[in-house]
This record gives sequence, structure tokens and C-alpha cells, in this order.
Amino acid sequence: MNRLYKISIVLVIFIGLLSFTKCKTQNTQNTPPFKVTEKTYFNWAGGKKGSNGTTIKIAGTFSTTNLSFSKIYFQNREYDVVPEINGTEFSLVGKYTVLTKRENDMYSNSIDEYGNKAPIIEKKIPFDLQKDEAIIVYAISGKEAYYKVKELKQLESVSYP
Repeated sequence: MNRLYKISIVLVIFIGLLSFTKCKTQNTQNTPPFKVTEKTYFNWAGGKKGSNGTTIKIAGTFSTTNLSFSKIYFQNREYDVVPEINGTEFSLVGKYTVLTKRENDMYSNSIDEYGNKAPIIEKKIPFDLQKDEAIIVYAISGKEAYYKVKELKQLESVSYP
């Protein structure tokens, strides 16, 4: 009985560890059905206080049908993209606006706290990336895949009036 108990404990630990490794792992493709020809990003600042962000642009060519793009993960942020497709060329532009922290007025009377809004909490992306790496999320015939783009070139920062 004691030996059966030890075997079941080891089996439960093994299954538990195996399930944890599946949660964080994402498959990235080494040979996607497209070729990246341009990969740049720049930081920008607007005229209003707290108005700033990052814009990323990835462009390239493709030779397959039923290809779609949905997101880019870059610098611990998720960018929604609307792809521009012209023949066999594509352009993905993602913009992220940094939201400044809201100041909440603190009162001893809880009724006076009513107008305060909840703090903005950014979620963690499912990839560990370097500063100059991005993940493109794309799909072929509805099957989602990931491609890591390395060595993104940082352009000069832009200040808008």
C-alpha cells in the first residue's frame, strides 16, 4: 500500500508539471508564408499632458491565399492591427497609446469616493521578448500561428503639437 501511494504521488506531480508547461508555451513558426521587408517602430508624444505612445510598422510580401493578420505583441504590449494588403504586399501598423494613471481623491467618508475610477491594470503578454523583438499573430485558413520578428529598428521619436 505504501509503494502504491508513492507511485500515485509521483504521477500526480508529473501530470501537474506537464500541465503547467503547456500553459505558457506558444509555437512560433521559423518559416512563415510571408517575408518581412520592413520592421520599424517609434515613440511619439502628443501636445496634451500624458498623451504618448508607440507605433510599430511591419511590412512584407506573401504568396499564399487565405492569410490574415490579427495582432502584434511588442514590448510587453498587445497591438491590434488592421492590415493593408495590396496585391502580394502587406503592411501592418499597430498603435499603442500609453494611458496615464488617474489620480483618485481620497476621502475619509466612503460616499465621497463614489466618483473615483478603478486603476488601469495592464495585462501581461504570453511571450518573453527582447526590446527589439515582436510576435506577429497570423492565420492561414483559420489556423492561428505565430512568427517572431527580430531586430526591429527604432526610428527617431516624434513630437506632435
